[in-house]
Amino acid sequence: KPALQFSKDTGACDIAFEPGNPDIIYASAYQRRRSVAAFMGGGPESGIYKSTDNGKSWRKLSVGLPNGHMGRIGLAVSPIKPNVVYATIEATKKEKGFYRSADRGESWTKQSDYTSNGTGCHYYQEIYADPRVFDRIYSMDVRMKVSDDGGRTFRNVGERNKHVDNHALLFH
Repeated sequence: KPALQFSKDTGACDIAFEPGNPDIIYASAYQRRRSVAAFMGGGPESGIYKSTDNGKSWRKLSVGLPNGHMGRIGLAVSPIKPNVVYATIEATKKEKGFYRSADRGESWTKQSDYTSNGTGCHYYQEIYADPRVFDRIYSMDVRMKVSDDGGRTFRNVGERNKHVDNHALLFH
């Protein structure tokens, strides 16, 4: 029986391991229910959780994060400085945005109002930390975005000769 459990409407939607230390795991929970008649995206069980014992136990992180209902959350850990964790959070209009932690998720600072767009945050929210350039983060979106300043600003990557709709990134 897994230690990270929620109601029937909530599940983990993203997970990130600390490079070099698989005991430290971050998971984002997304409270969601979609039916023919309605869509519920976000709720009190949505949030960021952390394990320091390889997933045996978890605790919800909260310092500096939105207080209201959060929706889908994308996570990434810096491969260069693993104490730095990034999150893109769908929340209320005032609280949504890109967040950064410099202390392994113990406290967070909102960097910007940026979240992925397209058909809504429920469709994207995947983020990737560059393995060679510190504080460079890529965000999957209709047009892929990149930040070179820890999420304070984002710009288009400048894709050519491909269809839009980015959901994954591989570093070579």
